[in-house]
Amino acid sequence: MANEIKDQVENETPSKEDYEAIKAELEAERQKAAGLVDQATKALQDKIATLETEAATKTQDIEALKGQLAEATTNFEGAKAAYAYALEDFKQLAASANPLLPPEVISGTTVEEVKASLGRANKLVSSVQAALAQQAAAAVVPAGAPVRGPASTEGLSTKEKINLGLEQAKKKKES
Repeated sequence: MANEIKDQVENETPSKEDYEAIKAELEAERQKAAGLVDQATKALQDKIATLETEAATKTQDIEALKGQLAEATTNFEGAKAAYAYALEDFKQLAASANPLLPPEVISGTTVEEVKASLGRANKLVSSVQAALAQQAAAAVVPAGAPVRGPASTEGLSTKEKINLGLEQAKKKKES
């Protein structure tokens, strides 16, 4: 048992020299492992650094594009409002240039639509004018008094017809 105790003591505490040798060996292994890790991850670390730089650049580009988009949106809204005002002015000008058209028939949200509505309204006015001209031509009334003819005997009683005949005969004799 004494030998066992001696072996146990020796197994539990290494000598200072053994301890230093193990420590040096572990440190060498640690450095070797760190070198291998650095060597193995060098390409990945370089790639990560490149990607981080690219991501920062892209972030700056995105922020710049957001600013440009906001400016373009503001400009677009202003242009849209100016177009609406110009379109209303065009409608008013078209109404004043075409006095036969009521302003309500001039409609549209684009210049092309307004022009198309003007075309339709002008066609309508032309067809109404043509129809009125046909009606006026059909109902031609001669100028001046109508030609005098013999008085109509329709609706006269027999006695009145005889009296009328006698008066006409008397006028003929006198003339």
